[in-house]
Amino acid sequence: MSGTAMVVGLDGVPHWLLRKLADDGVLPETAALLPQGTLRPLSAPVPDISSTSWASFLTGTDPGTHGVYGFIDLVPGEYRTYFPQFPDLRAEPLWHAVDRSVVVNVPGTYPAPRMDGLLVSGFVAPDFGRAVYPPEWGDRLRSRGYELDVEVGDVAADPFGFLDRVDAVLSARRAAFRELLGAVDWRLAVCVITETDRVHHFLWRDLMDPASPLHQRILEFYTRVDAAVAELAERAGDGALMIVSDHGFGPAGTQFYLNSWLREAGYLALPADAASLEDLDAGTAAFALDPGRLYLNDASRYPRGRSLSAGERRNLLDELTARVLALRVGEDGTVTEGGPGLPVAEEVLDGVELYSGPCVAAAPDLVVMPAADVQIRGAWNQPGLTAASPLTGTHTRTDATFWCRGDQGEGGVHMRDVAPTVLASMGLDPLPGMEGTDVRGRIPALDGGRSHD
Repeated sequence: MSGTAMVVGLDGVPHWLLRKLADDGVLPETAALLPQGTLRPLSAPVPDISSTSWASFLTGTDPGTHGVYGFIDLVPGEYRTYFPQFPDLRAEPLWHAVDRSVVVNVPGTYPAPRMDGLLVSGFVAPDFGRAVYPPEWGDRLRSRGYELDVEVGDVAADPFGFLDRVDAVLSARRAAFRELLGAVDWRLAVCVITETDRVHHFLWRDLMDPASPLHQRILEFYTRVDAAVAELAERAGDGALMIVSDHGFGPAGTQFYLNSWLREAGYLALPADAASLEDLDAGTAAFALDPGRLYLNDASRYPRGRSLSAGERRNLLDELTARVLALRVGEDGTVTEGGPGLPVAEEVLDGVELYSGPCVAAAPDLVVMPAADVQIRGAWNQPGLTAASPLTGTHTRTDATFWCRGDQGEGGVHMRDVAPTVLASMGLDPLPGMEGTDVRGRIPALDGGRSHD
């Protein structure tokens, strides 16, 4: 008989922040848990955004296999975009290996699929009625004030109001966790808190600055997160218990618009007032999607693309890479190639080297990874290269969170490793096609689990 496993998701919480808040006494319940395992850095897939990373969590695979590269992707052979939803996932979710699961608020699980247990979709979930399975739970949750996501509003004008809304959503989510976990004799539970990500995007600067008038209020929010973690840990009982985030976080002082630069540099023939990428002109050599995914307008992939030989393609990729890496933002906001200033990109990754698998044909050709304090944006209707933004925080790739009770392992973990590790903690084999591995080190058998060296 398999054991049980509880995964607590803390969207956008880096491992070092979790450690700091625990050590500072902000998270006393979490601080009591951490010595029972090893807090380890987790690397998100590329790009390091929630839709792609949680898809890797669900399937134990990379984007080349599960097929989700961002919050919007391109329809194959077209310039038309779509929002990937759960039916677009090309690999099996981990609950297929488990009898009776409760899955709440995992991004990318909309519309809620039929399953053995209960599921409430995470963002993006536009229709409450399609976000809950079994569907009769929808009205019940809605009557209790459950929200699928936080209504952000004008954070700059009323940050305390925003935090009040965050608290209300977290409170209703905690109540839903309690009710849903009590309604099913579950073997696997995955409960994700996404309010942390929302706070970090808009108030990262205030969280990092003890002098900010919002700082203490944000720490109070985190005490509520700590209480939620404690409740879920209690529900886990003696079974396996993990804390996981989908990416880390850091400052975002500069918003850089990659398509605006491609337009200015002569690579993109698309007016700034274009309604969509479908207005893209045949003169385009390259275009981008959030967050820094760069695609060559190659005739082998797109109807108004250029016919490129292998050598021409390689030269264009190398040229784009070199020019993007040379971009600098001066103190006055001016963007130049070379010279002094803040680098826009830390590195530019080649899609051929980065991705493999059955969905690799949909992969970007290059991915621009931002330098510190920069957020790369893919909007095509922004006229300038940089712009003011209410966002003060952005995702980071290599400092996400992985913690597993009993784990004495060392070193980093990749998001594709989490699902196989969850299943192994229950005494179950990975699903066929999972690409990650069980990463636990010197862990005793837990609730029917297996020992590992």
